[in-house]
Amino acid sequence: MKKIFPKIAPSILAANPLNLERDVKEAEKNGAYRISVDVMDGHFVPDITFGPSVVSNLKKIIDIDIEIHLMVDNPELQSKFFIDAGADVITFHFESTKDNEDLIRYIKQRQIRVGIAIKPETQVDDIKKYLSEIDEITVMTVVPGKGGQSLIKTCLDKVKELIKIREDHGLKFLIQIDGGVKKENICSVFEIGADIAVVGTAIFNESNNIQYNMKSLFNLFEITEL
Repeated sequence: MKKIFPKIAPSILAANPLNLERDVKEAEKNGAYRISVDVMDGHFVPDITFGPSVVSNLKKIIDIDIEIHLMVDNPELQSKFFIDAGADVITFHFESTKDNEDLIRYIKQRQIRVGIAIKPETQVDDIKKYLSEIDEITVMTVVPGKGGQSLIKTCLDKVKELIKIREDHGLKFLIQIDGGVKKENICSVFEIGADIAVVGTAIFNESNNIQYNMKSLFNLFEITEL
């Protein structure tokens, strides 16, 4: 039996863009592990979101890490811009490039932590050969590209596969769940073995009470044990 200490990464995709500084500072003050920035280009996914200038400005106002989740068609080019802007972690989609090994190598050469994200239909076997080279794997539990979707529970089975691979081969990559994580399912996400959970609308919502929302999530783990 061990106590769960959840690493929660608020996603600014759900934040109020008119009050972004206030929202991220409030999230940091109330226990955010890091801030997650979903970068969309209108091609790999339909929406268009944040550019490098947002990241460089975030670096000036918060002390926690910033993860860039590249949902773009050209991660090789875009990764450079976001690293230059101050990203601490670059996560790119396995499905977005044929040069996974080269991109992993480049990001590591820039002394930035590197992660691979996989869509719900992508299997662990597809990315197994890269797991010894990366720092993180993000298991998407929604179709990437839009906030507020419901978590696809069957995707959590991939966490069990990844944990077994990590243990069998003595690897150290972290496992992140991204998509549809809310108060009613966040405990199951960590109980199954995920290390980090990206949370959007459950933190940044119309109530604007980020302190209450963060505390409500953490309070679930005061009595939760494995």
